[in-house]
Amino acid sequence: MISSNNIFYHELIGLELKVVDSSNDSLIGISGTVVDETKKTFLIEAEPRKICENIKAEPGKNATIQESSNLSSECTRKVMNDVSKSALKLIPKDVSIFEFKVPDGTIVEIDGKILLNRPEDRIKKRYKKF
Repeated sequence: MISSNNIFYHELIGLELKVVDSSNDSLIGISGTVVDETKKTFLIEAEPRKICENIKAEPGKNATIQESSNLSSECTRKVMNDVSKSALKLIPKDVSIFEFKVPDGTIVEIDGKILLNRPEDRIKKRYKKF
């Protein structure tokens, strides 16, 4: 079973990932599910982002497309296209620090430089205790 102590030796595909820090500011805050992993990158299915700024929700309520009747049709079309697309993002490991959500619910923060191996080669490596 995957835990915070042995996450290096397990498959990371399918885990929830969030970029906590990166030298590339546009990557910070991206979160989603790991779809694929290579030696130097993660491919994640990112959560869709809102692209229309004029959608407003009342405090305590979520705004939906049906409730916002005063939106322009162009903005509604953009929101519908954005929701229907699954955004795949390629994130380099060596410049980022990640948070992984382990199946038992704990959150583990890992520097991407430690993960700079092919997934099948991580089993062979020895890691210091963190």
